[in-house]
Amino acid sequence: MKRTLSTLEKEHQQLILCHQLIASRSFSSQEELRQEFQRAGYRNIGQSTISQLLKTLGVVKVQNAKGKKIYALNEQSQLIPDAMRSVSEMVTDVDHNPQFVVVHVMPGYGRAVGRIIDQHRLPEVFGVIASSTSVLVAPRETTALDRVCSTIRRILAIKENPSSNRLP
Repeated sequence: MKRTLSTLEKEHQQLILCHQLIASRSFSSQEELRQEFQRAGYRNIGQSTISQLLKTLGVVKVQNAKGKKIYALNEQSQLIPDAMRSVSEMVTDVDHNPQFVVVHVMPGYGRAVGRIIDQHRLPEVFGVIASSTSVLVAPRETTALDRVCSTIRRILAIKENPSSNRLP
């Protein structure tokens, strides 16, 4: 299934809504949160999406004053991905070792950056795996690492970093 920029925007909007809901109300289950998303217009949102949103935002369960466990924002991870941020602002480094290219990103942006790379369907790229903070790019041929790294920098509008720690 091809994902478009509107899909990425939708995911960012879901992150923002999830953050707002958790910051303003008490939820003791993912099902309660899912029902609130449905009321907000996300009719087909599933539990797995809610789970991923909570993970991306670093949400934790805490005990409230009444002794009930509720979801809360982790004070140490209050960064919210911003849909208006340019891709080059999301990326902190693009580097490689003898086997893989790694794109380091600000927390919460890994999946979006990974999709951008994946959507370009680069012939020299075998696969892309993304987490919240990094994107692992596997080249088809390890002899093409410099070219893959340069192509990714060009796609993401990242300048060459002469101080990156490339391994020989």
